[in-house]
Amino acid sequence: MGLRNLFSRKKHKNDQVETTQYESVSWEKGKEGKRSVRVGSQNDRIGYIKDNCELIVESNRQMEEAKVEYQAVTSYLTDMQRIDMIPAEQKLIIEDAARKIINLSIERSKFQKKDSKLTDRHYRLFEQYEIQIPKDLPVIKESEKYQVVITQDINHLDKERKSLTEEKDEIINKQSFLKGIAITTCVVVVLLFLVFAVLTNYTDSRFTIPFLLTVLMGMASALYIFMEARKNKYDIQIVQMKLSREVMLMNKVKIKSVNNRNYLDYIYNKYMVDNYEQLKLIWEEYVRVKDEARRYQSNTELLEFYNNELIHTLKKFGIVDSDIWIYQPSAILDSKEMVEVRHRLNVRRQKLRERIDLNAKQKEDAMSAIQSIMKLSPELFEEAERMMKRYKIQKTT
Repeated sequence: MGLRNLFSRKKHKNDQVETTQYESVSWEKGKEGKRSVRVGSQNDRIGYIKDNCELIVESNRQMEEAKVEYQAVTSYLTDMQRIDMIPAEQKLIIEDAARKIINLSIERSKFQKKDSKLTDRHYRLFEQYEIQIPKDLPVIKESEKYQVVITQDINHLDKERKSLTEEKDEIINKQSFLKGIAITTCVVVVLLFLVFAVLTNYTDSRFTIPFLLTVLMGMASALYIFMEARKNKYDIQIVQMKLSREVMLMNKVKIKSVNNRNYLDYIYNKYMVDNYEQLKLIWEEYVRVKDEARRYQSNTELLEFYNNELIHTLKKFGIVDSDIWIYQPSAILDSKEMVEVRHRLNVRRQKLRERIDLNAKQKEDAMSAIQSIMKLSPELFEEAERMMKRYKIQKTT
């Protein structure tokens, strides 16, 4: 990647709920931020390993991409140091070429930016990335749409989690109510038996039928309580399984949200915009201005002459990416502008470092989750190793 792209880019023990209808695998962030694995069916565990392998591959890809840009930014900063060390006499030639480039650019800009709201900074920036921006525009648009979908998924999953929690609390209350009915029924039956026994001892009456009716009442109540309690137990197991599934889905969606948001933040910073629509409007305006610039060929040819002179002179002093300076000649003449450029590059390099660290942490967590599954399920050890080999993932010790 050339330097023209420099300014680019869940202590409680887990309950295992098992039924013949559904088993789950999920992971949550523990108190120390590490993954804790909830083991379900074998297919779920294999799918879980596959998901984490894919996450590792994606993290590796993003790290490699960020490292290339990181090296490019570092190279550019080194060039700036070399420029500062150019002897005064030779620097006069460079400054003269830079000054003529600026004057010619101003002259041409008077025509190009006629009735245009395009700033000089955006013009120079977009001029560097005029090949890349048309490729980035549809990607940014899709990423913004994807972020909206992710946010909707998170809100939907959060509502479902709250609904399931309320349902679970309601079942628990029903169970408590049944317990109260059971205690009350027992007390009533015992009291009735005592009353009938006392009346039988002190009177000549026989209470066979009332005794039988009381027994029948007790049996009917016991049967009702038993059936309802069994139903509640089954319902609460189903709710618990659904809650576990919600946790797994929420974790997956949040990882996607972090990666997508990180990409958007970086690309917005790269093009100095707030969203896709703003980038699109500025880009369309840039294209219009650029088209007008083609009418001033003589000015362009002269400008190209001094651009080549600046590049050629800079190369003599070991400036690796000397052609980038024709897009910001004012930094050669103005030390404040040079400081600002250096600051922006340092900020970008820090963002790239954070991006690399974030993906490295995600890769480490995914590998830890796979190793946890392999320890908890030895029968899947060979399958896990085959899958890791297929994804070209080296097992860490």
